Amino acid sequence: MDEILHSIAHAPTLALLWRQMTRYFVRHGFGGVSYYWLRAGTNLPAVIPLQYGFTREQRAVYRAFDFQRLDIVPRAALAAGRPIRWSEVWRGPEITAEERGFLAALRDAKVTDGFSLPCYGPNGRNAVVGLGRMTAKTDTSADHLALLHFAAQAAHLRICALFAEEAPREKHLSAREKEILDWVARGKSNGVIAEILKIAPGTVDTYMRRIYEKLEVSDRTSAAVKGVGLGLIAA
Repeated sequence: MDEILHSIAHAPTLALLWRQMTRYFVRHGFGGVSYYWLRAGTNLPAVIPLQYGFTREQRAVYRAFDFQRLDIVPRAALAAGRPIRWSEVWRGPEITAEERGFLAALRDAKVTDGFSLPCYGPNGRNAVVGLGRMTAKTDTSADHLALLHFAAQAAHLRICALFAEEAPREKHLSAREKEILDWVARGKSNGVIAEILKIAPGTVDTYMRRIYEKLEVSDRTSAAVKGVGLGLIAA
C-alpha cells in the first residue's frame, strides 16, 4: 500500500497516474478499470469514463447509449459511500425499462459483474472507480475492497490536485473547441459531432488535434476528463 500511495502522490500527469492506477488494480485481480468524473450536484457521469481492459465492442456499446442517464451504478455508489457490487445495484426494484435495456446490451457484450468505489473530492468534485473483469480467484472480501477503495480515493484526490495546479495556467480553447469538447464528453464520435454542428468531419478532426495540443493529452477521453476538471466545459 505504501508503494502505490507514494506513486499516486508523486504522479506528475493524469496519464501517468492512470497507468499506475490500472496496474495496481490489475495486480489485485481486476482486469477492467474505469474512472468516472461525476457532474456536481447530480452524481451522474459528467463525461465518458477513462476505461482500461474492456473490449472495443464493450466500450462502443456503453457509449452508444445515453450512459450519463442510464448507468445507475455511479450514483448508487456515491449514495452508498462504500464499494458496491454492480449486480446488487441492478437488482433494484425501481429500474426502468430503458435502464434494463441498457443492462441487457451490456450483458450481450459480455460485460460481467464488478464493483464501483465512490471517491469524494473538494467542492463536490466526486468520482467513481469501477473495477470489472474479475476472475474466480479475485479477492472480493470486505477487507480487500476497503484497501482498493483507499487507493482509489487517494488517486482521485491526486487528480483533483493536478487540475488545481494546472488551473492558473489557463488553457485558451476557442468557443468552437469548447463546443466540440462538450460533445466529446457526451460520448459522441467525430462523425456524429460533424453532423450535429453541420461541419465537415475533417474540420472536427482538425479541432480535435488542436484540443489535444492545448490540453496536453493524446486521446479524447482524457481530453474530456481534463476539460471538465479544469472547468473548460460544464460538468
